[in-house]
Amino acid sequence: MTDGTAASAVNLVDPRPGDLVFPRHRIRPGISLEQVSRFGDLRWELAHLSQEETARSKAYLWSNFPTALRRSFMRISWALINIPTPEVLHQSLGSRSRAVLGGSSLLSAFTAFRKFARWLEKGGITRIGEIDQDLLVQYADYLGEKGWTDPHDERQLFAISRIWAYAPFLLPEDRLVMPPWEDPGAAITDFLGDDFRSSGGENREVVIHPATMSPLLVWCLRMVIDLAPDITAAYFEWQRLTTRIRQPGDAPPDGRELVRAHIERLMAAGGKVPIFIGGVGKTNEKLCLPAGERPPISASMLAGQLGVTIQQASQCLTELFPDSSRLIFDDGAPLPVHLTGRIDGEPWKEAVDFAEAQRLAGHLVTAALITIAYLSGMRPEEVLHLERGCSRREERADGTVRYRITGKHFKGVTDEDGNTLPGGEIRPESWTVIDLVDRAVSVLERLHEDRLLFPRSLTVRLREPAHTSIPVEGLNTQIVRQRFVSFIAWVNATAARLSRDHELIPDDPHGPITLRRLRRTVAWFIYRRPGGRIALGLQYGHVGTSMAESYGGRTKADMLEILDFEKTLAMADALAEASDRIEAGEVVSGPAGDRYVAAAREFASRYEGGFVSKAQMKGLRNNPRLQIFEDPQALLTCNFDPFKALCDPGQSTKTAQSQRTPNWSRCNPACANISRSDTHMRRAQAEIELLDAESADPLLPHPLRVRLQQLRASCEETIEKHRSTSRWPASGSGENV
Repeated sequence: MTDGTAASAVNLVDPRPGDLVFPRHRIRPGISLEQVSRFGDLRWELAHLSQEETARSKAYLWSNFPTALRRSFMRISWALINIPTPEVLHQSLGSRSRAVLGGSSLLSAFTAFRKFARWLEKGGITRIGEIDQDLLVQYADYLGEKGWTDPHDERQLFAISRIWAYAPFLLPEDRLVMPPWEDPGAAITDFLGDDFRSSGGENREVVIHPATMSPLLVWCLRMVIDLAPDITAAYFEWQRLTTRIRQPGDAPPDGRELVRAHIERLMAAGGKVPIFIGGVGKTNEKLCLPAGERPPISASMLAGQLGVTIQQASQCLTELFPDSSRLIFDDGAPLPVHLTGRIDGEPWKEAVDFAEAQRLAGHLVTAALITIAYLSGMRPEEVLHLERGCSRREERADGTVRYRITGKHFKGVTDEDGNTLPGGEIRPESWTVIDLVDRAVSVLERLHEDRLLFPRSLTVRLREPAHTSIPVEGLNTQIVRQRFVSFIAWVNATAARLSRDHELIPDDPHGPITLRRLRRTVAWFIYRRPGGRIALGLQYGHVGTSMAESYGGRTKADMLEILDFEKTLAMADALAEASDRIEAGEVVSGPAGDRYVAAAREFASRYEGGFVSKAQMKGLRNNPRLQIFEDPQALLTCNFDPFKALCDPGQSTKTAQSQRTPNWSRCNPACANISRSDTHMRRAQAEIELLDAESADPLLPHPLRVRLQQLRASCEETIEKHRSTSRWPASGSGENV
């Protein structure tokens, strides 16, 4: 069926109440036809179109739709699902519409329909035939006045364009006039304002604040590297005991005697009865029990130990031993697992409680998820679809080691007709990652036996009602967001318990942590690398290298676009700071001092007032004269020229330079790319004061004192050399050191 089909040959959209909402070939495997929504239903489950293992309910409720317009919009919506997108929408400038829409796109369009219909209802419009172009202009003005985002308003107008595009297939009463913004001579800014800015993709994601991201990463790596063996062993023991609990219909006839004998053995040996303290690590004292009152028994643990039902363990104990004064109660229900994990040499926990073992396993999965997603740069769907056996170690002929991850990707994956493949496909190029990612994968493979690395099987509680659940194996982004909140709460409680206030994770000022934000944040850290206690201080260079290997050969920008975006912003910040220093009259020294001053002045003259277009950003990024990089921890600025860079390990052997940024971990003080300003000298003076304070400790070992004295002498030499050789700029009255 095409736009050119004669009207007489077109079957106009008028489904019967019992007709399926979706074409049969698009229905998710495992969903029976009885479960699929019918046209007459007021609830359409769009998730039945999804093929991902992370799918969740996408129910659209027509009961919330204005009654007078509901039937027309239901027919229009049925057309969007069952008829390929008309060619006129593909021809629109900048259009990304596919021939077949997925569940998320449909839900977005239907939601826009409801917003439009409610606006029409308030204006007394009850039929689509009453809508003219002037009314559509009024609606565009209404969107602009409400103050929503530009991408939101653009989506609302494009949804209305869909109604017009499908007009040849609709009943006469469902057809819409051409929206004025679809006129060939019109532009979207004519209706949404001159300051309209379309969606900017992943570069619009807000970077997670370093004060939040740094301790979050520290704890994730600690879980994966140091605490994983303890948590895994405790989880296995919890599983063993849980599987031994008998169900009510399978209660052993001698259960009462088993409980009696066990408690009597405990009493004779001075053993303790396990009690329930909850899954969040409460103590017996926090239960606030009146004196002499029996604490709640951990009936589940007793039932697992004895192979009886929970009811038998609880009731028999109460009936057989009514006098609780004869019993000795434990502080909880500790699992018989020897813990070896340490935090700065100290045990992180005396024992893992029966009630918290499963939650700790869930926190370990969350820590591994953040580690893998953050340090690989994968998109949310890509990391959530990783499967067992996805990571492999690769030794190259030159002796270097690489870790490769194979998995599915989804963005831009289409069939021969250009339609999105909802199930994705195996990514042709594997991801190159660092060893920490491979270790996180190994932790997950030891923890469970599911096919997916991030299965729902470890979810403590599913919040979706049973009738809306979609039979999937994997976690979805909504559950992941809840897991992040729970994990951070546990980390902060643990840090407080261990008196590690410096490792508390503060709330991010921009809201919840999400997988999409992790992807943008790692690019920011690669080019900023703030100091502090981040365990990866020197590893970010390796992360950037591995990402470049993963994405460098792809025809689409993917992660490289985000990396380039962050590199440009870092360069712009360094150049703006250099310009401010020169303007304030600071003097400059070093072999690259003249290039530093020239770059600052060129940036100020060409980019004063900022830059917004991709062309301007590309021009800045590729300008060889403006390659200025600042490291807050370094006492210098790098004016990067790859042909002079001594930080490039292959400088003496290769002919073509491939390094695009300085390697701070290999910085050589003899490099011709170095310049220093008065600002760096103030940092050097502050460093001297810190070294003096540390050296004043009378208990400091002699080798460390010698090392501190050497560092102090190096700082003094840097300051003196700057004073004697600084010669830029020619004017100004800067504050010298």
